[in-house]
Amino acid sequence: MPIFEYHCPDCRTDFEELRTLAKRDDIAVCPNCKSRRTERKVSTFSASGFGNSGGSSCVPGGGFT
Repeated sequence: MPIFEYHCPDCRTDFEELRTLAKRDDIAVCPNCKSRRTERKVSTFSASGFGNSGGSSCVPGGGFT
């Protein structure tokens, strides 16, 4: 399950929730002030893999190298 990032404009808190893709746009209640006026943030992802040399590498917001 992916982790989605949210922002609460009421108390300016950023938080994450683990949810299914189908529920990504459901209302996320702010854990700090309990507001339901939260917004889902656009976020990047990180992937890691093995390069040609056999060592692992991490590419923020990208794929395997």
